[in-house]
Amino acid sequence: MSAPARFDFRDRFLIPGIQGQWPAVLVLFVLLGCRQATFPSSAAAAETPENAARLELKTERVIVFKDGYCLIVKRGDAVTDERGEIHLDEVPDAAVLGSFWATPREGRMIGMVAGWVEVTRREEKDLPCLETIEVLKANLGKSCMVHLRDDARLNGVIQSVLTQETPVPVSESLRPALEPAVRFLSSVRATPANTSAESVDSRIHAVSGTHFVLRTEEGDVLIPAAEIRRLTVRDMQTTLARTMTTKERTKRLTFRFAEPGQRRELMIAYFRPGLRWIPTYRIQLPEADAAQKMAEIAMQAELINEAEDLIDTPIDIVVGVPNFRFRTVPSPLVLEQTLRDALQQAAPQLSNQFRNDLSNALFTQRAAEFRSPQPAVAAESAGIDLPPELTAASTQELFVYNLPKFSLRKGERAAIPIYTTQAPYRDVYTWDVQVKRADIATAPSGSGVESPLTLSTNEVWRQIQLTNTGAMPWTTGAALIMQGGQPLAQELLTYTSPKGACRVPVTVAVDVRGSMNTEEIERQLQALTWDGNRYAKIRQRATLEVTSFKQQPIPLEISFRFGGRAEQASDGGKITLAPYRDDDWNQYRGSQAVNNSSTVRWALNLEPAKTFQPTVDYHFYARH
Repeated sequence: MSAPARFDFRDRFLIPGIQGQWPAVLVLFVLLGCRQATFPSSAAAAETPENAARLELKTERVIVFKDGYCLIVKRGDAVTDERGEIHLDEVPDAAVLGSFWATPREGRMIGMVAGWVEVTRREEKDLPCLETIEVLKANLGKSCMVHLRDDARLNGVIQSVLTQETPVPVSESLRPALEPAVRFLSSVRATPANTSAESVDSRIHAVSGTHFVLRTEEGDVLIPAAEIRRLTVRDMQTTLARTMTTKERTKRLTFRFAEPGQRRELMIAYFRPGLRWIPTYRIQLPEADAAQKMAEIAMQAELINEAEDLIDTPIDIVVGVPNFRFRTVPSPLVLEQTLRDALQQAAPQLSNQFRNDLSNALFTQRAAEFRSPQPAVAAESAGIDLPPELTAASTQELFVYNLPKFSLRKGERAAIPIYTTQAPYRDVYTWDVQVKRADIATAPSGSGVESPLTLSTNEVWRQIQLTNTGAMPWTTGAALIMQGGQPLAQELLTYTSPKGACRVPVTVAVDVRGSMNTEEIERQLQALTWDGNRYAKIRQRATLEVTSFKQQPIPLEISFRFGGRAEQASDGGKITLAPYRDDDWNQYRGSQAVNNSSTVRWALNLEPAKTFQPTVDYHFYARH
């Protein structure tokens, strides 16, 4: 088995129950702060003071959790200006309160200020000429032949074009003729993520004019451009350089140090939503006649990125979810009044999924449990709807899978193989029987009303029990079960620690049948008085019957649960008594103190064409 490096945080920090009240991601931050990274230092002499003080960050590492949150760690360096400051224009758009930290490698940082600055940018772009005067300007100095409206024909050189350039708003200029050019110019520069659309003022230099000067052999001729019927130029230039000026009010983070003119390396880490990983498994079973029952388990991580671009970045994926109490509260340093998380920006239709308190949800980890668990608290889905059992698991340890460097841009998805391993397994057939008793029907003898029992299920399931013999845990994820080239089922593989075992349901066994019936043994009226009410004691016997039509023996486990107190069970059935459970009854009228909840279990090997018929004697109290 090829395994990634394992790191259990408790090996380095003696913190019991790290997934509890300790902010585990801050422990990660401390660990990453111990790592030293070397970045090439560009020559300060070749930079302007403004550029030298601009902090260019590189994403050093991303730690991804299953609940749609991640810890992003970046590093960069810059030279402090005359005020001892360096600044960052790429302000994170979503950071959780208390998780945004900046740590210098050396030197003392006095403070960090988040604010807004106005930046003016100019850029040149060759755009198509849509007017005659623009074609003349683009071919200034070239020889041409001009056909005028009065059929006059002139040869000469375009000496000068009498034009002026006027900055006009892009949204109002050059329409309708220049609309294609405006759309092209708008596509050249996208609005930065840290700049609101209302704070951008873009203007393009519009060319206007009516005349040009043509130098001929007789002299210079002033010609209206509107009089040109045909213009002939060898190698005619049909595009013209245009200037667009953009004024933007952008976010800026300023880091102030004590000394000016010093190169300072800074590490920035913040916890944010928008990036999640989903574990998925493929369980390949051997052929039915295989001598050894070993299943091949392949795990992959499906990554969903709605946060920010990751370019050639090491990615760590974590089993388990840290406790972050203020994960729905934005840091003041992102300069937002309300949390603008990546999901809301990229997929507004899913924003309602993020309005719940994102507390940790519990997984059902019982080996025999395969019914759908109760809905957990909904977590942010990073662009995809997920069942709650795949989003969080507070009962798991924080275990890290280290992935190699990887590029994943915002909006992209990826599937990365994690490992392939062998695991011994065995087939187990389970029949979980639960009955609900209608209390209103437990009337005294002679009423003509019998006591019906509602059977919750009458299906025997084939499950596979897998043993984790490796050194890494299996985290909860969707599992596709295959045998040969045939898919058998898709189910949920629950969290399994090393040396532990889990069960995965495969299918209902159609050739193993079960049934149950009850009979009353005794009815004793006024057997109990409780809280001013009289109760009858009713004794019954339940008979379960299960038959196998398979060609070979099968391991069978039966679980029988009901409302009442089990007195004895045949065939070595193990009785477990528990307090009253409401889901054992329909319309219960009595006191919860007078009735138990009982579970009886049998485990056996059922031979082919044989029937197993255990019985249970029990009693319960009914008010009358």
